[in-house]
Amino acid sequence: MRFTEADIDELLEAWPRLRRQPSICAGVCRVAGPLAFEMPYPNLPTVSGCYSIRINVPLEATEFAPEVFEEGQRIPRDADHHVYESGALCLGSPWSVRRTLGNPPNLVRFVEQSVVPFLYAATWREQSRPGYPFSELAHGGAGLLDDYESTLGVKGSQAVLRALDALSRRRRESNKRPCPCACGYRLGLCQYRFKLNGLRQGLTKTFFRKLRKQFRLE
Repeated sequence: MRFTEADIDELLEAWPRLRRQPSICAGVCRVAGPLAFEMPYPNLPTVSGCYSIRINVPLEATEFAPEVFEEGQRIPRDADHHVYESGALCLGSPWSVRRTLGNPPNLVRFVEQSVVPFLYAATWREQSRPGYPFSELAHGGAGLLDDYESTLGVKGSQAVLRALDALSRRRRESNKRPCPCACGYRLGLCQYRFKLNGLRQGLTKTFFRKLRKQFRLE
């Protein structure tokens, strides 16, 4: 996955208050400024807000989504508010955000479907509205497990690891290994292989290796 200056131009056209800024990191385009929104969601009230954000868009090949930061110090930097210690917003599991980006990746869709919903929820909480507007993943490894179980259609951390391992290998190699669904057959003899083949679309083996490593660390 690679972003271009044309991708950034498209983002700035959709969100004209954002601007390119000098970046101290080579190979990264820094886009920053006010991001104002007024968004309705099904069965939820319209919420409006405006946040000062920064998006670090990689211009070199990468497997993961751009990092997004809220720079106005309105959102506390803690796990309860889904913000990493670095200040980067936790917009979901790496895999779910990568799916939102699409193939080819689209920065406008990324902002509309990942960043704005996050800010919607942050405004909801800031306004002391009851509950939480969307389903909320648990923090850390528990949240990744829930998301990956749902995506992969398996249960348990070991099954998730086996499925990610299968996705990180060539199909010919994966098909000779026991199926992650625990049916007792090799993957190549189980219908589950078709699900994994569908999940491979647009993603690399390197991406899944990184997911597997990250999941082990969690």
